[in-house]
Amino acid sequence: SLEALRSECPEELQPAVFDADWPLVVWMRIEDFQRVSLKRIAEALLLQTPLYAKEKALPLVVPGEVQGQNLAFAKPILLWASPANPGAKELAGELAAAFIGLTVSTTDTPERATHMLLYLTQNTWSDERLAEQVKAARAASLPIVMAHENDPSLGGSPFARQFEITP
Repeated sequence: SLEALRSECPEELQPAVFDADWPLVVWMRIEDFQRVSLKRIAEALLLQTPLYAKEKALPLVVPGEVQGQNLAFAKPILLWASPANPGAKELAGELAAAFIGLTVSTTDTPERATHMLLYLTQNTWSDERLAEQVKAARAASLPIVMAHENDPSLGGSPFARQFEITP
């Protein structure tokens, strides 16, 4: 945790390291996302130099990075975001904006959906209907795309928590 890291840091350095409002950069295990993290770290450091101190952001680009590519599916995808899954509709909308060929259904049943979105947060299982919908999707061999939220301000929690709260 951040508190544990702070306690390990020499006391005289703690304000500069932890109280300076540095951007929090999440480190991912997948190489393409590591590049994004490195780019954010480089930007934060460059913005502290005299040359860029007056800037708010820098248009840094890593050649071949995922963000610089148009993402599309080979076949049209109809992603079902159940109304019983809190936050799934909003996430599905973000995905549809980012991927060519992805449309979203937010009806009560999957009908013509090609995939189901399961958005995993602290509140995922607050509606009893969702567990039954997931069972029905599995029985119908409907592929389930799971997205685990990490950001606590968006209801994120450690993935291990899902093992405790999943019905």
